[in-house]
Order: sequence, then C-alpha cells, then structure tokens
Amino acid sequence: MTFFDKIKPRSFAFDALLAAVILTLALTGTAEIDADVITPFTRESDAFHVALLVLMTVPIALRRVYTIPVYVIVLLTWIADRGLDYPDSIASAGVGIMFYTLGAELSRRRSLRIGGASVAVIVGWTVLGVITLPSVSTGSLITTLISTLTPLLLGREMHQRRGRVAELKERLKRAEIEREEKARRAVADERARIARELHDVVAHQMTVMTLQADGARRIADGTDPRVVEALETIGDTGREALAEMRRMVGLLRQPDDESETRPLPQLSDIDALVEGIRAAGVAVDLKIEGDVRRLPEVNELSAFRIVQESLTNAVRHGGPDVSAKVTLDYGEESLDVLVVDDGRGASALSEDGVGHGIVGMRERVAVLGGEFRAGPNAGGGYRVHATIPVEA
Repeated sequence: MTFFDKIKPRSFAFDALLAAVILTLALTGTAEIDADVITPFTRESDAFHVALLVLMTVPIALRRVYTIPVYVIVLLTWIADRGLDYPDSIASAGVGIMFYTLGAELSRRRSLRIGGASVAVIVGWTVLGVITLPSVSTGSLITTLISTLTPLLLGREMHQRRGRVAELKERLKRAEIEREEKARRAVADERARIARELHDVVAHQMTVMTLQADGARRIADGTDPRVVEALETIGDTGREALAEMRRMVGLLRQPDDESETRPLPQLSDIDALVEGIRAAGVAVDLKIEGDVRRLPEVNELSAFRIVQESLTNAVRHGGPDVSAKVTLDYGEESLDVLVVDDGRGASALSEDGVGHGIVGMRERVAVLGGEFRAGPNAGGGYRVHATIPVEA
C-alpha cells in the first residue's frame, strides 16, 4: 500500500495544521523567553534547539500514517532536548500527542507494551535530570507520568470506541443480509407451496374436467353437432390450460438464480424504487442535491431502506390521491434524507402514532451515529427526516 493509499486528506490536513500551530507557538515562545526564565537552564536557545523543536512537531502531520516511526522521532528528540537542558517549550506537547496516537492507532497489546516501556524510559530520564540538572524539579516526575500515561489511556479508549462502532456497523450489515436471506427463503417456500397446490389440486381437477369432456364428446357423437363442437372446445381448452399450468409449476419450482445473487440495494436504485411507487398510484417527486457520490455500503443501504419504508407507509396509510416528495442532500459530512407526504399520516398508524417501520428506521440511524425525526407534518401528512453521518 502506497503513501497516498494510506493517507486520508482530511485527517492529514488536521494533523498538519496541529503541527504547524504547535511549532509556531514553540518558536514564538522561545524567542520571547525572559532572561530570568532561562537562568535555571544550562543552555540558551540556538539553531540546534530550533532544529529539535522542528523534529518534535513537524512529523506529527504523519502520525496516523507512520505511527511508530513518528513516535520514535518525537520521543528521541524530546529526550535530546531535555538532556541538553534547553528551555522548556510547548513543543513537548508533541510527546503527549504521540502517546495518544499510540493508544488510538495500535492494538491494545502493542500500544501498552511500547507505551509502558517508553514511560519507564522517560521516568528514568527525568529522575536522572532531577539528580544532575537544577532546572528539573522533583515535581517533574508527577508531571511526566500524567503527560504520558493519560494520553495513552485516552487513546486506548478512543481505539475501543472505534472498534465498538465498527462492530455495530458490521452487525447491522449482517442483520440486513440475514433479513434478505430469510425473505428469499420465505419467497422460495411460498412458491413451492403454490406449485404443490397448483399441481395437486388445480391440475388434478382440470385433468378430470378434460377427461369428462372427451368422454361426453364420444357419447354425444352423432347427435347435435353444436354439442359435439362445444365439448371438443372444452377438451382442447382444458389441455391447453394443463400445458400452461405445467409450465407455471415448472417456473415456480425453478431456483431464482437472479435473486440468489442480487446485491443489496444502493442509492443508485432509488429511481427504480420511486418508479415502482408511482406505479402503485402515488405521485412521487424525487430531488437529489449536493455532491452525488458513492457512500459506504451501510450508509447507502440505510438511506435506501428509510426512503423505501417511508414511501411504503405513504402507500399503505396515506389514503387516496396521496403524493410524496423525496429529497436526498449529499453534504460534506452527512447525507440528509427527507420524505414528506400529504396523506393521513399518523392517524393510520398505531395508537401511539409509531409503527415498527419507524422504530426500525430510528435504530438504523442511531447505529450510524446520526439523527432521526418522524411525525405528522405541520401542513398535514407525515414527515421523515434522517441525517446520516458520512466518513470522509
């Protein structure tokens, strides 16, 4: 994987800005240090000190891409800066940031192992400084522990939180796949049942009817030609119907190969969904705004299901001549889904005005960390509005 594959522009921009701000404050602070503040330190700030400040801050821009190398550079630079007894600066915050990154980006075992070893080294180095340097006080030990262990543990908490969110998204995806699979199995079972009914009951009765017509035609042969012709027509029609019935039974019993491999719906399928609802008699106005692009599968699936469920409710509960408006607004950080109809709305729902479909939509959005609102519209009808966060 190349550098450009690893990097996320938005995260890189934030980290680069963070590094630039810390470096600027460090250089500015170094230039404005009073002589009284410098006195406890054995060295004054010079060109080499500036180089150390740069090495403690600039690599932070790549902390998420090359976590271990950047961590080593910043830590060793900080050790050199403290060992040479240069004046304190805000650039030391780079060490705390890298401890946080260590906990947030690496696995629990690696982050605690590397972080624990580093804390031991830093504490030992600080103890040595307390003994040999007048600028390092005993209180520096407590400060060192707090400024290293706290960011490391905060990073671990963020890592676990990301894991929980990813697990919830994966569960939602698996639940959707299982639901689709159950629906396919239910359809297959129903088709098999219908095929059995057609074959065992309807086809049998039609066979008996056709045989009776043929027998009656032979008995009536030589009588009124119109009776014979009518019986022949009944027999021929019965045989044609039986042939068509066998063909239908064969189709019902064939596996639906297309449905077995059909992918989960995406937002690109919205047009087809809207056309299907229009065919059911609901006038639907579809409006798409913003920078239309492909979103993560779970986001697209949730947005599609929200539109599908909302329009289905409009068909079921909206009453005659209901119309609906669907708006998809692609924002930089979120996708807004708005479905408004002018039907009877909540009056057709359960007693508390909330159906299982509304609960399901709310749960979908909650798993993704978004916002969901549904209820009667001020101007009549029903309104469903979901804001789904979109990862950069």
